[in-house]
Amino acid sequence: MNKSDARARYTEHILNESLLAILQEKPVNRITVKEVCERAEINRATFYAHYRDCFDLEDQIEEELLEAFSKALSQAEDNVGSHIEAIYGMIRENEEACRVLIFSGARPSILGRMILMAKEGSLARWRRMLPDASDAELEMLYIHLSHGLMNVVVGEYDRYSKDEVEAFVRRIVKGSLALFQVKGSPVS
Repeated sequence: MNKSDARARYTEHILNESLLAILQEKPVNRITVKEVCERAEINRATFYAHYRDCFDLEDQIEEELLEAFSKALSQAEDNVGSHIEAIYGMIRENEEACRVLIFSGARPSILGRMILMAKEGSLARWRRMLPDASDAELEMLYIHLSHGLMNVVVGEYDRYSKDEVEAFVRRIVKGSLALFQVKGSPVS
């Protein structure tokens, strides 16, 4: 790693932190590049060397969160507990960005993209477990579970412990899948 790469990463990091801090006070459409630069203690030319505007910076932070979420899902084993652990781990590693961009009034696009990222793996697993369920039934089940459970994790992050959420998610998923279970097929 050379000095210019380290400097660029530091600049992006400090700009991210500055924007996230200001986003706690007001929406991005009311934030100026000047405010972000003053908070970050860098000049505007440096900002523009990395981003077009504050919306671009916010989009980049969101993309980094989505990459972290995708990585967490890819490293999780094929069970509910592992997925919950991966999601909570991603949140811990990106707590400030999660609190600002997701927990306190997420842009619908970020939650929608997270839900979409988890869809393929979930449906593939359920198709193996529930061979008699139609594609439409599995799609509806995924929509129902993913939206509801994502809101439990996101909307109530500070209210319930990870263990409480994991136990709840296990029960809900197991109960929902049991509705489609063919006699003799185990549901895990």
